[in-house]
Amino acid sequence: MTAVDQTVDQTVDQTRRTLLLGGAGLLLGGCISSPIVGNAVDVAKTQIFGYPDLPLRRATVAKLPYASMTARVGEGPQALLLLARSQGDEQHWISGLDRSVLALRGGRVVKTFGFPENLKNTRADKIDPVDRLLHKLTQPIRHTRYIDLDLGAHFGLVIDSVFESLGPRKVRIVELDFDTILVRERNSARSLNWRFENLYWVDPVDGFVWKSRQVIARSFPAVHFEILKPPA
Repeated sequence: MTAVDQTVDQTVDQTRRTLLLGGAGLLLGGCISSPIVGNAVDVAKTQIFGYPDLPLRRATVAKLPYASMTARVGEGPQALLLLARSQGDEQHWISGLDRSVLALRGGRVVKTFGFPENLKNTRADKIDPVDRLLHKLTQPIRHTRYIDLDLGAHFGLVIDSVFESLGPRKVRIVELDFDTILVRERNSARSLNWRFENLYWVDPVDGFVWKSRQVIARSFPAVHFEILKPPA
């Protein structure tokens, strides 16, 4: 077994222990610091140079018994997350190091746990285009969603967005190349001076989001994630 395999196996074991010891309960809430976010001072020091990626190999990813992704905040350290559970159309991806969680619905981050500022909920009156529809874009479309943030008591914050396709892109995720369509989402909050952009690299066949950059809160940089092994 290589050192890379040992590192990944240790992360998987930590995640398994987390779930067995009740970590799944933290999917419903909790307030803990996250290695995905990292120490604020350390992140500031690495804004220029960044952190190296995890030394993952495709053969190692294939051996994982769980669906997996990598995630990082801004230029912070990359973390390995495993799919802990699916609840309806919502998937909860958990870090084995500290039980921080990204909850995804159709490729959009809709909840977070264990971050300095957490996205408590996301809802919409209409189907979210991020949910397997972005590959069908032929012209810009609009969408409105409502989010709850746990800082500043922002509940039901209205976010208006416009999606537009930026055309085909090839992305490489742990030794594999994927043909994708890059879609940009421009967002603005109605009651706050807050504008931001999200990016989605989606499968041209079924709209699956392989890679994304999403702003989920105002107090720290965007979250970047890549799907290594999708759910079965």
